[in-house]
Amino acid sequence: MGIRLYQTQTSMFCEKVRIVLAMKKIPYEIFDVREKRQPLVDFSGQKKFPVMDYNGKCVIDSTFISAFLEEQYPQNSIYPDSPSDKGLCLMLEDWSDEVLNQAIRTFRRAETPEAKKDAEKNLGILFKTLDQFFTGKDFLFGRMTIAEIAIFTQLHYLYTTVKYEIPASCANLLGWMDRMRQKLKLGSLTDSVPAGTSF
Repeated sequence: MGIRLYQTQTSMFCEKVRIVLAMKKIPYEIFDVREKRQPLVDFSGQKKFPVMDYNGKCVIDSTFISAFLEEQYPQNSIYPDSPSDKGLCLMLEDWSDEVLNQAIRTFRRAETPEAKKDAEKNLGILFKTLDQFFTGKDFLFGRMTIAEIAIFTQLHYLYTTVKYEIPASCANLLGWMDRMRQKLKLGSLTDSVPAGTSF
């Protein structure tokens, strides 16, 4: 039966799953829910995505999909080796999916100049935090993990969809973004990770 990913190309959470699949070199097919949502609803009983059909098993949410794929395909692990590092990695994944995602959504949906200014200020605080975090580090745990993937896909959305760039003052963060871009074989940060690629 194989693997089918119900997704959209622009969703940061769908891109997160595509990167995990690419890291592990797992073949799959995609179903674009923008064109037709009903097959997703028929299969999963709900409208949120990404959803993975794994040989008939329904797995919903990028975090659960990533963890499931790690169990099934442990090669090229998305987690650090030590238990303490794995715990921190999972916390950063959750922070990215919740806190960073909400800040980006608030910025994108701001309807007044004042709201936009406030949202940009909040984003700037998170940028500075990440900039400090990546000081002197190529990758947080020595190699690309689900924490990096989660953080990158949220920030990448700013370039691909929001058309907003991280300020030049965040040199450490920008350096890391470029290392991720190269790792993911993207020509520029405005390119999205295509389905079916591998790293």
